[in-house]
Amino acid sequence: MLNTLQPALNQLLADADGTFAASIYHFESHTSFDYRADETFYAASIIKVPIMAAVYEQAFQGRLRLSERIRVEAEDMVVGSGNLQHLSPGLELSIHDLTTLMIIESDNTATNLLIDRLGRTTIQAALAGWDLPGTSFHNKLCIIPAQIEHYNLITAADMTRLMTMIGQGKIVSWHACNEMVKILKAQKFNDGIPAKLPVDTNAPVGAMPAFEMAHKTGWVTGTEHDVGLLYFPGHTFAVSVLSKEIRDRAEAKRVMSEVGRLLYEATK
Repeated sequence: MLNTLQPALNQLLADADGTFAASIYHFESHTSFDYRADETFYAASIIKVPIMAAVYEQAFQGRLRLSERIRVEAEDMVVGSGNLQHLSPGLELSIHDLTTLMIIESDNTATNLLIDRLGRTTIQAALAGWDLPGTSFHNKLCIIPAQIEHYNLITAADMTRLMTMIGQGKIVSWHACNEMVKILKAQKFNDGIPAKLPVDTNAPVGAMPAFEMAHKTGWVTGTEHDVGLLYFPGHTFAVSVLSKEIRDRAEAKRVMSEVGRLLYEATK
């Protein structure tokens, strides 16, 4: 299937303002599309997806419980995405709730609390075990040391590989993958890949939607990403679109939405 889309996708990404990379896998036809897929990009909030997977791996191994509660202190609160920074210190949340906030609201405070609970080496070991050679984790979010030696990095190929394994139930366990997909489907930021996909507002209550997307976005100045699993009736795609050197966020999101639209039209 993706072979027929290759010219249109190549043209879209090549003409875009900034530097884009994409990696797409179609589960049913086992076809793939790659554009600069092995080029490294600053991870931004996309690093939260492997952190979520590492949480579930540690839970599966009995090293933590998702019901375990962590206290949010004033010194834990950081700026950027998420609402925990605006709440009163002393709040206690379960690891499950922190993981959910990390994904659906991209909460940086929740992310850093989970990083502290897991430990950097645990997250790095998980990445190595999943064979993601272009992905590296070194730093917490929104805490800038005086000297940064390494950045959190990703590639489109790695993120599509990770999402493919989640879609196949091969990260930790089928149950863990199902739980992670549920969280990813609750994503609140949907102005990237799924922005131009159809929504039938007149459909009966409970009807199957025209599409679903389980995904995570990420952005910092000059960078815009969206990765996830895109579901249409009879078709599932693992898709990652990364960008850097972006001058116009709206234009970057338009490019991502065009990727989603092309995939939708290919299923018709």
